Amino acid sequence: MTKEYLPVFAEEIFIVNLYGTDDEIEEFNELMKANHIEKNLMSMALIIEEIKRRNFLKIGWHCCWRCQYYQNCKINWYRGERNMEMRNCCTYCQNFWDCHKKFCAEDGVNPKKEDPSKEDSEK
Repeated sequence: MTKEYLPVFAEEIFIVNLYGTDDEIEEFNELMKANHIEKNLMSMALIIEEIKRRNFLKIGWHCCWRCQYYQNCKINWYRGERNMEMRNCCTYCQNFWDCHKKFCAEDGVNPKKEDPSKEDSEK
């Protein structure tokens, strides 16, 4: 775990250490050693976005033309560099939350709850 206090990365460090896999934590900590390098920053963003998608947002849509950054998105470019097949929407897109609402409506997911099955068991 990163021992130095880096307030700029406080949220990212918290998310990775709380929700990341052991491999993600290890990779993130290696990237933090040279966080001034653009490639490392983009790789850190990829890790964070995947953790948020997997644990909270659940959205599996591919990045699309609705994103204002679609044509020159560095995150998607680095996904290609890392041979990642899935290039999902991420929260850097200005239209992400509109797309997330549509995704939840189509999948019957309540966007305010992480697990809709918990709602049924609480009744």
